This record gives sequence, structure tokens and C-alpha cells, in this order.
Amino acid sequence: MANIIGNTSDRWETHTAMLVEPLSTNDPEVYDIIKKEKSRQRLGLELIASENFASRAVLEALGSCMNNKYSEGYPGQRYYGGTEFVDELERLCQKRALDLYNLDPEKWGVNVQPYSGSPANFAVYTALVEPHGRIMGLDLPDGGHLTHGFMTEKKKISATSIFFESMPYKILSSSAKVKSRVRSTDPKTGKEIMYNLESLINQAVFPGLQGGPHNHAIAGVAVALKQAMTAEFKLYQKQIVANCKALSSALVNLGYKIVTGGSDNHLILVDLRNQGTDGGRAEKVLEKCAIACNKNTCPGDKSALRPSGLRLGTPALTSRGFQEEHFRTVAAFIHRGIQITLEIQRDIGAKASLKEFKERMMTDKDYQSKIRQLKEEVEMFASKFPIPGLADL
Repeated sequence: MANIIGNTSDRWETHTAMLVEPLSTNDPEVYDIIKKEKSRQRLGLELIASENFASRAVLEALGSCMNNKYSEGYPGQRYYGGTEFVDELERLCQKRALDLYNLDPEKWGVNVQPYSGSPANFAVYTALVEPHGRIMGLDLPDGGHLTHGFMTEKKKISATSIFFESMPYKILSSSAKVKSRVRSTDPKTGKEIMYNLESLINQAVFPGLQGGPHNHAIAGVAVALKQAMTAEFKLYQKQIVANCKALSSALVNLGYKIVTGGSDNHLILVDLRNQGTDGGRAEKVLEKCAIACNKNTCPGDKSALRPSGLRLGTPALTSRGFQEEHFRTVAAFIHRGIQITLEIQRDIGAKASLKEFKERMMTDKDYQSKIRQLKEEVEMFASKFPIPGLADL
């Protein structure tokens, strides 16, 4: 028995040490992967429109002790004890969300517990629509999202199309006529039309679809909301739009077609059909050149499996300090990557599969040399701009 106790004591001391040991020595394998990703982000050009760099303060909140607490329920109505400060945090996050959009808390509610946008969408459907009820979702090629109920003739892809009846619609040039028929006030009384949906949506989030909220994520959102209310953030948003306009104009000057003709927000969709290629092939080549973007369907595409577009966004690089002249350089890099794409495609034929395209790209020495040269130039350019966040990770 003495030996067992002794061994247990030694192991307990080792366990205690493990809890305070830094990641670099506790799990070098994971640490190495994170460091490689950090290097990729620093040396590459992140142009995926839905991505950005979290601030140091947000990352500190995400890695805080709020990660340790389980708290099913809502502020003041939890199923666990010890939630005083979790309640305080969630209420603060809710207040900041309403303040950011100048919404009156007497008229508006907000739920900050959904784990991401897709669960939030499904929570709203669950709250408002009966099983197999009808939902009109924007068609994926016209700019919709998978969670709007995407399906093909042979298969229901999204859970929304499985549990509800999804009726996709397309964007029409006369859509302004539809908008004019949507009322926000009662024509007789002139008062706002409001619906009491708060309890339905809250119940759909919890206990309908989720258990305990991710309190560390709520902390990060709260910090981000505060930052978004600053004058500095407004200037940053204006720079994002200015950068996107510069990127769009530069690509148009290089012969590319922008689906909307330009941009007044943070993203553009480049239609590559007039170039003779598609988004999937261009994405693969650009990725090898340290330029991260994503293929995307364009209006008129016959299949989401071979999208014609390339979606580009400016928030992440703007966070690194990029301005208009830098995005003109980015456009030139993108153009060179697409030219390599076209060379490979002409070499193997237009009917070759994406698999065949990738095989030729990875095995042909001439193409590998061109990709390597472009990647080196991209990385040299990108390395001049720091990335926000934590210094090490």
C-alpha cells in the first residue's frame, strides 16, 4: 500500500505540473502545427471574405478562465450554480450588441449564445417554422448560403432542406418592386409592426439545439463589440471599402469581370467564365502561391460543384495595414496566378477533371517553378506587414 500511495503522490505532482506547463513543452506536436499556421498567415495573403485577424484583447478573452464554466440556461435562469459573473458577462455582451446597432432594449432582444451563424440560422427556423414547413431561401448560385436550404435534384444537402421544405429563389433585376411591398409600419395607425419572437427564438437556441453556451466565446464577442463602437473601427471599415474598390478596379483593368460591376462593401466576386477557367482551379493555384481565397458560385452556374467565381475580401489584409496601393499589387499577384491556371488548363484540355488539373500542377516542373517564384514574391511582400493578435501564437 505504501508503494501505491508513493507512486500516486508522484503522479499527482506530475499532473499538477502539467496543468501549468506551457503548450510549447507540454504538447510540442500541437504547438508546432500552430506555429506553422501562424507562419502561413504571416507570409501569405488572406483574402477569404469571411476571415479576419482577431485582436490581442479578443484572443485573451477567448483563452480566459471563462472557458472553464458550464452554464446551461440564460442570465438569472441557470441550471448550475456559480454563474454570477457568467451572467454579468452575457448581459454585458447583449447590451453592447444592441448599443452597436442603436437598438432600443425595450423593443429588441438579442441572443449571444449560438455557437456560430449556421446554428443561429437553424435556431430561427426551428422557432418560427413547423417541421416540413416552407422556407424561401436565396438560391446558392445567386448568393445564398447552404443553411438557406440548399439541395440538388438528387440530394438534400443542408439539414434545412431535410427538416423543412426549402423553396429557393433567385435575384431579379426588378427586386426593388418586391422591396417596395414590404411594410415596416401599419398603414392605418402609422405605428411600427413588431412581433414577439424573443421567447420562441431563445427556447430554440436553448434547450432546443444547444446545451451550455461557450462563455469564452461570448467574452470574445463582447470585447469585439466594444471595439466595433470606436471611431477607430469606423475608419478601419472605411478603409476596407476603399481597399475593396481599389482591388476591384485593378482587376477590371486587367480584364476581369466583377459580378456586381464593382463593390461598395468588403468583398467582390470575380466571374472567371470570360477567362476560360473556374474558381476551383484558380483557388488551387493561388493557394500554392500563398494567396488564400475561395471558389464561389456565380449567377447562372449550373452546378455548385464547379463554381465559376472567385470570392475575394479585404478585411484581413486591411487589419494588417494594407491600403489601396497595396491591393493593386495584390491584384497583380492574383492575375499572375490565374495566368498560370490558364496555362495548365490549356495544356491538359478544358474537359480534364479537377483531380487531373491538380496532378499536373503538382508534377510539372515548369509549372512548379512558376508557382514557386510567385510564392516567394508574395511572401516577401506580405512579410512586411505585421499580423494582429498574440506575439507567439
